[in-house]
Amino acid sequence: KAAEMLLRPFYVEGRVVHGKALGRTLGFPTANIKHDLITPGRGVYAGWAERQGQFYPAVVNIGTRPTVDTHGEETVECHILDFSDDLYGEDLKFHFIEKIRNEKKFSGKIELEEQISKDIASARSLLKGKEIR
Repeated sequence: KAAEMLLRPFYVEGRVVHGKALGRTLGFPTANIKHDLITPGRGVYAGWAERQGQFYPAVVNIGTRPTVDTHGEETVECHILDFSDDLYGEDLKFHFIEKIRNEKKFSGKIELEEQISKDIASARSLLKGKEIR
């Protein structure tokens, strides 16, 4: 609905800050976006990460990371597909295209890693033909 009203995809924007490097330990490094904006709700989303005017396919997780973190602090973590540059201290936007799934607690890291791989495959499929450049 927000995208329809805005006539463009809704996005969050903020500075990339150091996190706990949990995504990196799972093989899916994330950019933790510190922001002061309203988010569309907890879950995993496919969209486009915008860095210095360039757009990259990405997946973002909004939530408390219930499988790996017990503190319950909500984070916005963006995994840019096929990307390896250092983003710390840079500004990053994430343009939401489609929700993949709701937040879920998994039985452990192996099940979480399997689901992240599925989320990435879903994002690749969902983003085909939906470039916002």
